[in-house]
Amino acid sequence: MRKKYLSALLFGALLFASAGTFTSCKDYDDDINNLQEQINTIASSLNDLKTKVESMGGVKDVTFADGVLTVTTDAGSATYTIPDKVGITKVELKDGVLYVDGVEAGKAQTVEVKDGILYIDGEAQELNVNFDSNVVAVIDKAAGIYTLTVNNETIELPIAYATVSVKSVGNTYFTENTLGILNNTVAGVGIHWARATKDVTWDGPKGNITKDMLVVGQIKGAEVSVRPVTFDLTTAELGLISSTGVEAPVTVKAWAGQDNGPINSGSRASVNSLQHGDYALTVELNKDLTDRQVVESFATADGNANVKYALTVDGVKVTDYVYVIDTQLKADAQLAAPEVDGDKLCFGGESWFKRTWDNNNNLSYNTYDVPAGTHKISYADGRIYDVKVEIDPSSESDAKVYGLSVDTQAGTITIGEKAQERNFKLKVTLIDVNGNISKTEVVEVRFAERTSQTVELEASQYTVTPAQVKDIVIDLGETFTSLTDEEAITIQSVGNIDWTTEDNKFLIDKNLLNRLGHENPVLDLTGGIVYYEDEACTKPISEDDFKKGEAVKKIRYAKIPVNPANMYSTAYNPAATTGEHLLKLTLRRNTGVGAGDTNVTIKTVNVPVHVTMPTWDEVFKTTTQWNGNTYVTRIANENLNDVEISMDAFGDVNNEWLGEHNNIKITKLVYTDKEGREQQAGASNYPYVVSTPVQLNYTALTKGTVESGKLAFTTMNAIAEYVIGGVSEFTIQKEFTVQLKSIFEDAAFTATSAKIGNDNIIKDLKIGLNGYDVKVNATDFTTLGFTNPDGTIGQFVLVPGLITTGSTNEISYQLIAECSSLTNPQATLNANGVLISGTAGTIETGKGGTFTIVFTDVMGVQTTAKINFTK
Repeated sequence: MRKKYLSALLFGALLFASAGTFTSCKDYDDDINNLQEQINTIASSLNDLKTKVESMGGVKDVTFADGVLTVTTDAGSATYTIPDKVGITKVELKDGVLYVDGVEAGKAQTVEVKDGILYIDGEAQELNVNFDSNVVAVIDKAAGIYTLTVNNETIELPIAYATVSVKSVGNTYFTENTLGILNNTVAGVGIHWARATKDVTWDGPKGNITKDMLVVGQIKGAEVSVRPVTFDLTTAELGLISSTGVEAPVTVKAWAGQDNGPINSGSRASVNSLQHGDYALTVELNKDLTDRQVVESFATADGNANVKYALTVDGVKVTDYVYVIDTQLKADAQLAAPEVDGDKLCFGGESWFKRTWDNNNNLSYNTYDVPAGTHKISYADGRIYDVKVEIDPSSESDAKVYGLSVDTQAGTITIGEKAQERNFKLKVTLIDVNGNISKTEVVEVRFAERTSQTVELEASQYTVTPAQVKDIVIDLGETFTSLTDEEAITIQSVGNIDWTTEDNKFLIDKNLLNRLGHENPVLDLTGGIVYYEDEACTKPISEDDFKKGEAVKKIRYAKIPVNPANMYSTAYNPAATTGEHLLKLTLRRNTGVGAGDTNVTIKTVNVPVHVTMPTWDEVFKTTTQWNGNTYVTRIANENLNDVEISMDAFGDVNNEWLGEHNNIKITKLVYTDKEGREQQAGASNYPYVVSTPVQLNYTALTKGTVESGKLAFTTMNAIAEYVIGGVSEFTIQKEFTVQLKSIFEDAAFTATSAKIGNDNIIKDLKIGLNGYDVKVNATDFTTLGFTNPDGTIGQFVLVPGLITTGSTNEISYQLIAECSSLTNPQATLNANGVLISGTAGTIETGKGGTFTIVFTDVMGVQTTAKINFTK
């Protein structure tokens, strides 16, 4: 018995006893081999699952319930049904006989289980039994890998955030948060800090200061843009790491959306308005830092420059080394707190955008352009440790009526819808890093009503295809249906609907998308982005319809032509990438009630589009030359040591893509030599195009053939690659096994046995190969038809003798007869068939022998056809 490795959950029950002595063993390897085939099926299914999940952008969650494994990604879910049992379910030893699933497998002395391993007569079968679960998932955040084990078969999947794109936007310096630093590339003044010399009672958001405590001033935040927008950066563990692997001694926090975090208007001056998925980052210095560490921890060893850090998400580096933490070289020593300056008060990272004076030219109030909702309060002065804001008694009643509230302890302000376009008075008190508390001042503020609405749509999914004919259909929701009659009628034309992208890596480049958005739809619906009432896109809104408000308000869908006819492009953007891309749709007025209403933005819409890859099997199917999971091919040409095989292993799934399989390339073709080393099977000119013959390394292929009569290797591992639309990022691959056959391999008699007549002639014998056959006699046994890789019909030339002339299609053969009734038996061909003769003896009725034909092809590879005959 050979030791076999078996997977988990093979036994529903394991019964065993001991009796007798081991005397023989019926080979039960067939049972185990059958089991291994099932295990291989699991492995193959898991690899298919892996390919599908990887094309969907990474794992967010894995669940297993009711026998179904579900892997959730940003782009959707993939499932795999786990079999209840795999292979053998019962092993039993009864009266010294070993039974596997009720079938006798042999005799044994003992069968036992130790530590989950099955032993037969003391020989470990390495069988794990009695597992509580057959699905195990292990997360390695540092490596960005989700390891999934099913019945001891393991695959590695990327974690979703490993594919998240995090882009630095605007400010990358963590310096003092001081209003007026508008240039994002300039570090400004370092972070203020001090060591508390006494206890200070403070009822603001940060609480009391205790003696010897490290007190740090207001720090300017940074901003990042995250894609896909569905990834919540606030739930991740963030950090900053240097190029030498040293983590910055700070706590990094993300604030969701553009209206959170201590970032003033200066840091947003150059930021584009694609704000969905933006986060503000803040840092807090570790409280246990010494004074010296505050100065030196964030500087280079020589102290002449700041260390540059990269942002990490759950331990994975996601940005370049662009972030700087700049601290003052010595502690502050202020004798008094600065006076309150209403200009420096910030809500949601925004300072005032408009100032209003009274009739005496005195500042009356500052207006903040922030939306309704809850926002963090900050103060743009790096010397300030904390700011406390309260509603002034004179505004308490208005605040209650119009929905304005301040959470002093949390340091946030909540603005209700009714609070917009109204003035409120707030009490502001400061405490600096030296523990000095300012005089409380009353600051009057006003919250402006936003002039345009920003709408966030659910992500649309788009899978790239070889044909490049599938347009992007965007569900616009209530973008148009919620317009007022006045808004709808003032749009007038598609020229007042702008489309743009945040970068030039979308399926359509930025300039082309803009042109498509402004191109008027025509009767055949080619040319530009077309708007529809229905999801099936059968009810378009024409250019004339845009002059009618009621028609505009019916728009629910937009179709963006990826491969626009009669336009500017015939293919995908070569720089396109997979993953989520954010488009922005802007609706503008063309006309209005007053002159000032012209070209006013009515609404902006953020449109996430998640671009995914199809799996290999969704694009290509296997040809008829496959045996299970193995592609079978044979040598089709040998000319002056040039050996060629067909690698036309795949066809197109969709009839619209006919011919795309001709663009598949083989990027790897290797075999394993006798020393266990991987060697290149192909000649020096690959990668090859699959539809053309592939050249093999003749010397390697025929090494030892003269002695063995066989090819040096017949199994190869291949990787096929296809680039969708010519875009390098849109590359799919398929790993597969290739079984190589020689020129005349598999030639065999079409019958299983033969009769020899009284004249010692075997009649009506035929040799067949790949659907063609030929009669074995002196007249017909000269050629045998075959089909060339290009579909044309060719002929093998059958020549008696030992040596071929060098033609691929010439096959030499020898005739051999074995017959115990004859002395020196021989076989020869005559017009009637095969004559079996000898120098003496007679074949009696019921007796016979064996007739063999040994074929030798031009490469020296021998193929034997053998048949038994009787009289």
